[in-house]
Amino acid sequence: MKDEELLHGSAIVRIQDCIADPEKNRVIAELSDDVSAVFTYLNAVAPNLTYNPGAHSVTIKRGTRLLTFYPHLAIMAKVDGREDAEAQLRWFQDLVNDVWQRRAEITPCHEPRKVLGWLDAYLLLPKLNCRECGLPTCVAFAFGLLTQERRLEECPRLAEAPYSEGGQRLRELLT
Repeated sequence: MKDEELLHGSAIVRIQDCIADPEKNRVIAELSDDVSAVFTYLNAVAPNLTYNPGAHSVTIKRGTRLLTFYPHLAIMAKVDGREDAEAQLRWFQDLVNDVWQRRAEITPCHEPRKVLGWLDAYLLLPKLNCRECGLPTCVAFAFGLLTQERRLEECPRLAEAPYSEGGQRLRELLT
């Protein structure tokens, strides 16, 4: 039903190198419609979603990508160029319109919901930038943990007494 669509389309306005991974892209797109009315419904049903009512946004972790949506704007990190960005925007449009059509069956959730972020992971790491994991920084390792490109066992320092508590907490949070 086209009448029930909340989001009719989007347009990419900028493609840049991704800050977290220079082999990927950061993409900014404008949304054709204000999608903020669906955020509390998405918060109730979508996995891997962070709902931030103060910023009027939702962030979805999709594979290695981080997709953040505001009422009229999308900012996507770690995408593989224009074609991938367009696919993510179509996926989000389908998700929004599906959830919007089913909103009568869904109890909206207004409580902020947070998924483990890179800073949360980083703060539990040794922060020594020792490179023993094969990456230049603990920030890069934190991103790798969240995108499942790295495993905790790749940081040998997490087995050491001063850092093992952070390692245990990360194990709990990542499972």
